[in-house]
Amino acid sequence: MAQPVCPDCQRRMEGGFLLNGLPGQSPLSAGQWVEGAPEKSFWWGVKLKGRRRLAVYAWRCPGCTQVRLFAPEG
Repeated sequence: MAQPVCPDCQRRMEGGFLLNGLPGQSPLSAGQWVEGAPEKSFWWGVKLKGRRRLAVYAWRCPGCTQVRLFAPEG
């Protein structure tokens, strides 16, 4: 993914990621985008079966500290 420029102050943003915990994984895993509205699951908090999931990439502006999230296909 190309390094984005902050839409507010026009500085190059720094790449990173958000930490997240998912069922059956360490709580120190990278976050994911899940399609649709969250639905409660008795066992895991939210239902994930059959839903598209994408890795989330985070970019932070060192100037204004704005964070932007992207979830590209593939």
